[in-house]
Amino acid sequence: MKVRYVKVNPVENMTIFVLDPVPRKFHMEISNKLMNYNNIHGEQVGFIEKEEGFIKLQMMGGEFCGNASRSLAAFMVYSRYPNLRKLGNKYEVTLKTSGIEGLITCKVTPTEKENVFFSEIDMPLPISVKECCFKEDDNMVNSIRVNLPGITHFIVDIHEVKNKDEFFKIVKKKMDKEEYHAFGIMYYDRKNNFLTPLVYVKGTDSLYWERSCASGTASLGAALAYENKTSISKNIQQPGGKLEVSAYLKSNDIDSIKLNGLVEIVSEGIVYL
Repeated sequence: MKVRYVKVNPVENMTIFVLDPVPRKFHMEISNKLMNYNNIHGEQVGFIEKEEGFIKLQMMGGEFCGNASRSLAAFMVYSRYPNLRKLGNKYEVTLKTSGIEGLITCKVTPTEKENVFFSEIDMPLPISVKECCFKEDDNMVNSIRVNLPGITHFIVDIHEVKNKDEFFKIVKKKMDKEEYHAFGIMYYDRKNNFLTPLVYVKGTDSLYWERSCASGTASLGAALAYENKTSISKNIQQPGGKLEVSAYLKSNDIDSIKLNGLVEIVSEGIVYL
């Protein structure tokens, strides 16, 4: 079997898109092959579909991924997808994605390099933002849980967790009592404004220390706005680079979250499976 693919780099959250139609029952098997070191190698895989006249991004585990969504928007501009709306020097791209209802809108700005873009996404709003805590042996770890459509993130202070491997097992044990597509533990260093994302996707049973995480960064923005009771805008440094998040409050509720960062088209071609 061979399929057309493109590999993209949204702040080093390396993502593979499968461009040819593939039955969903094969998504898990193909994703695991593509992510392997002896294949294209990446952190996640998305399958490009069409639904109700829109391009749809179907992620490997049915989850929502902000980096993949804004990368697909950049790829659509790169490949000169027809009928994109141009707003000055930007393109407005509307698409559908797994994990959420409705449409996602991105604004893509080309750069001097034909394969590099800035892509800003209007993130789906949190379903809820609330405080919670976990017991790690004799240690209590405080967290803010942000439930987004398609993924849940736990924001924790990186200095509060003693053993990250054991802490993941504690969080997973809690999440396994619920229905979910994916969850992340966002280890945040407040002093250095540095985020270290760990993401688990249930459908493929895959766990990655991601180089950047868009939905996790959006959740951090929501958590900071929640804590400070005010709108925030910050450049969040991560292992792969920085993502700019803006979370806006209206009447003490989160009214919108925008996320912006670079996307690079790395390679495209045919892969044999």
